[in-house]
Amino acid sequence: MTRRTYPAVVSVLALTLGACSFVDSSASSSDSVASSSASSSSSSPQSRDAAYRDDVRDYTYAYVISGGDPAAFQAKLATIAEKHGITNWEANKNTYVGIGQGLAKAKVKPDQLEAFKQNLSHGDATKAQAIQRGFDQQSR
Repeated sequence: MTRRTYPAVVSVLALTLGACSFVDSSASSSDSVASSSASSSSSSPQSRDAAYRDDVRDYTYAYVISGGDPAAFQAKLATIAEKHGITNWEANKNTYVGIGQGLAKAKVKPDQLEAFKQNLSHGDATKAQAIQRGFDQQSR
């Protein structure tokens, strides 16, 4: 690794590994977004999936903008999933599509996107692809 790229890699890893503290106000706003989306969604499975994806997108956006702890991010994803009746958010592809959409909404740089994909997919290519798909959909 050259001296020139080393600081960029370190800063991306620091960002994604929680170098910042999470701002309570964005957690509160994501709570209200999650509650309103869950209560206003219709009963069709597609609408429920879209409402969940939208809440994950909005929370991811708030998390990226304010910074935060990766463990807190994942705990909040579990809470959002629970509000939508999802028991295993880690196995739900809509989680990762929503994360990708939130990253696109936050306009993360390509190297940041890759770092998030690696950290959140835990080496699962299907999850990384879902993040990328969500990112691409939102970027259009």
